[in-house]
Amino acid sequence: MYQKYKNGEISAVQSFIIILSMSIGAGVLGLARVVSEVSQQDAWISVFINGLFISFIMIVIVYTISRFPQYNFLQYTSYLLSKPLGYLVSIAYSVYAVLVAAVVIRFLSEMVYTWLLPNTPIYIANFIIVITVVYMNKSGITALARFAEALAFLLVPFALLIFVGLPEASFINLRPIGGSGLVPILKGTIPSFFSFAGYEALLVYYPYVSDKQRPIMKYSVSALLMITIFYTAAVAAQIALYGPQEIQQVLYPSINYLTAVDFPIIERTEIFFTIFWTFTVLVTVGIQYMAGCIVLQNIFVTRKTSFFVYLLSPVVYLLSLYPQNTAEVVDYGDKVGKLNIFFGLLLPFILFIMYFIKGRKNHYEENS
Repeated sequence: MYQKYKNGEISAVQSFIIILSMSIGAGVLGLARVVSEVSQQDAWISVFINGLFISFIMIVIVYTISRFPQYNFLQYTSYLLSKPLGYLVSIAYSVYAVLVAAVVIRFLSEMVYTWLLPNTPIYIANFIIVITVVYMNKSGITALARFAEALAFLLVPFALLIFVGLPEASFINLRPIGGSGLVPILKGTIPSFFSFAGYEALLVYYPYVSDKQRPIMKYSVSALLMITIFYTAAVAAQIALYGPQEIQQVLYPSINYLTAVDFPIIERTEIFFTIFWTFTVLVTVGIQYMAGCIVLQNIFVTRKTSFFVYLLSPVVYLLSLYPQNTAEVVDYGDKVGKLNIFFGLLLPFILFIMYFIKGRKNHYEENS
């Protein structure tokens, strides 16, 4: 099959699906808890404001990298930041992608252990997940994007599970709206920011979009707005059920929320959530892992992406085993998630500013 780019290619629609799949991941599990600790019953407002802000960041990302349509992550960061910094940022992003992949794998295995396979050791579950991720990525981003596209339909029932607990919810728990105050609401956007992590992968994947004439900015922003609506509705529904104080004692409100209603046929609704969430998160891990491998291939151009897919798998597996219990997994995830402040917030704006400082003309084309 003909491929325009060495690492494969994706379509603009597939880039839309990649953003959806990346952002709806492990962060949804405890989102209502961590945000309500700061902004109480107004946590849903914090999530909504944060979603709008991240949509703006996405506009900045697409605008900047679209100025360099034929050049990969290393090339345009080297031009805008200087070659040494470009290499440094690229290596740092690869490390970040590997750490995120390891954290999400461990979150996934914890959920599988807790809700599906309580007798299966964590190290076995982690090993199976890593092998699956390697298999997903070994053929390049074209195959990975098609896999994400095939599983995109699972996002629909995943989203519909928001409505399961509404019959038992009391919307009085959301009142008074804005009662927590403007400052707590704005502070609540900080923990919710990490739950949206993953959109920054477009910095790596955009160069491999084959049909850049399509409105990629529209697709990207639409994906984040859809995620914003989903997260806002989910947090509001969970707070309405538990209340802003009680929800702070629930480790994974998104799962416990589903146990609020008993169905005549389905005894354990949370099992369906776990199944849908498992496949969704597998795509998340695969996309983030591939992003790290692509950036390494940008640096070591003599190697194929598949080389790094295999090479990094033992590293990711060992990192996923590092936390000793669920509490450490959550703490580990919070620490890794904070790295998104640089790659998902600071880096896009730094690149955007440097683009205007250095001038709008792409010097790569001048020298080619």
